[in-house]
Amino acid sequence: MEQQHQQTLTQLVNDVYNKPDLIEEHQVLIQPLLKDLLASAPAGFEGMATMIHSHLVNGLKSTNPNIQKFELESGLLKLKPYFQRINR
Repeated sequence: MEQQHQQTLTQLVNDVYNKPDLIEEHQVLIQPLLKDLLASAPAGFEGMATMIHSHLVNGLKSTNPNIQKFELESGLLKLKPYFQRINR
């Protein structure tokens, strides 16, 4: 996953986390980036990429604001260190 896409994904998810009413608008942009996240996971990082993907997808799908916030936060907390590790 290109670093520009990494930054875009992180920013879009962060936007949705901070302002949940952006889900519908941003989901269309986030979905292809999540597919790229899985497809480009380096060897040994597939499990982490899958876990991040699951958290973010669950957050985007949830209609319960508390679950949504929890899932998005969990995904974001794992996403940033993941990108730092794979970009070394």
